[in-house]
Amino acid sequence: MGAAAAALLLSGCAGVGLPGSAPPAPRAACDAAAAQFALGKSFGPELEREVRARSGASIVRWLSPGQAVTMEFNAARLSLTLDGRGQVVKAACG
Repeated sequence: MGAAAAALLLSGCAGVGLPGSAPPAPRAACDAAAAQFALGKSFGPELEREVRARSGASIVRWLSPGQAVTMEFNAARLSLTLDGRGQVVKAACG
C-alpha cells in the first residue's frame, strides 16, 4: 500500500480517543417507573412519543410475543413488551 493510501486510511481515525478530543455525548437514562402508565394501553406512535418523553429514554423498542431480542444492557433504552393484541404488558429499561 502506498504512503498516500495509508495516510488516507489513518486520517479517518484522527481524533478518536486521543487526549483533547471531545468525549461522546452522554445518553439519557431511562426511568421505568415513569413508563408504567403505559401498561394496558395499545402501542402506537402517540404512546411511543409519550412514553419516551415521560421516561427520559432516548430509545424505545417494542417486543412482540415470541420475538427474538438482543440482551445487551442499554441504560438509555425502554423496552415495552406487548401481548398478542398489541397492548403493553411490561415496561422496563435496559
